[in-house]
Amino acid sequence: MAVPQVDKKMLSELESMGFPTTRSIRALHFSGNSNLESAVNWLLEHESDPDIDQLPLIPREIPIECGDTSNEVRNDIQGMRDPVQEQKREERTETGRQNETSQLERELNADEQEEEDRKRILALYKQKRDEEGRAREQKRNQLQDDQRERIRASKDLMEAKRTLEENQRKRMMESRIADQEEEKRARERIRQRIADDRAERRRRLGLPQENPAGASVPIITPTKQVKPVERVVTSEQLRDCLRTLKKNHKDDSARVTRAYQTLLKIIANIVKNPAEDKFRRIRLSNPIFKDRVGNLQGGTEFLELCGFQRLSASGYLVMPRDRIDMTLLNAAGVEIASAMENPYFGLLSK
Repeated sequence: MAVPQVDKKMLSELESMGFPTTRSIRALHFSGNSNLESAVNWLLEHESDPDIDQLPLIPREIPIECGDTSNEVRNDIQGMRDPVQEQKREERTETGRQNETSQLERELNADEQEEEDRKRILALYKQKRDEEGRAREQKRNQLQDDQRERIRASKDLMEAKRTLEENQRKRMMESRIADQEEEKRARERIRQRIADDRAERRRRLGLPQENPAGASVPIITPTKQVKPVERVVTSEQLRDCLRTLKKNHKDDSARVTRAYQTLLKIIANIVKNPAEDKFRRIRLSNPIFKDRVGNLQGGTEFLELCGFQRLSASGYLVMPRDRIDMTLLNAAGVEIASAMENPYFGLLSK
């Protein structure tokens, strides 16, 4: 018996790890002398074995030498070998025939198996093709259903949009009608208030009230009867002229008021003293007149509507005696007073 040979490198590594030499040799031998990890695992599993500290022993190999044999022995051995070899050849022949038969059977079985596999594959292919056909049909039906649903949803959306637009148009029309009605009522209130203010001012000034036809009554009866000249100027034209003057100079209300006062004074002087030429003659280059009336758009035009004539050669505004119209002058005075006192003047036209 002898101690088995182990890997010296792994043995030294086990010893460096603290394992005894005997246990290390035993672990390497029984773990197949393969690797260090197997040896360590074997030591951990067999550390409680009673013979863990004994060296393993294996039989020693002893070579046996044979001498020369005699010819007789060789012949005997050869004689013994021939029947055995013949028997082996027969066995091999029989085995070959059996192998051929088995091979043929295996080939037949393989053909049958191949046919069965082919049939099974065809069945699987047909099944798969049928499933794909059903899937395509289902997908096509789903697409058709989705398309019909989209068409229905589009129709519903268009109908809802049309209904919404119709409702919006109705609300806009109702709102517009309501705004127009409210604006109409506001205009009526403003007109009524203007009429009331005008009547109140005429009452305070001691003027007669306007008749329903809108004709005005002379404010002051002149001491000398002057035959009026037929005029085509209306109260609306006078108001438009005063409104234009106010609109063109709306940022300077004090200057507009001063212009109205100057125009009213000119008209009142003519009504009170129609025979006085100095009240019916205005020099256009007069600084006071230019500052208060002449330089304001609409001032000179208002005087021309009242009967004044512009003499370009002399640079004067002159009202001839035969052009004095007391009715027109009284109406002009009323319009100027209305423009001065009415806070709504210029908002609405009659």
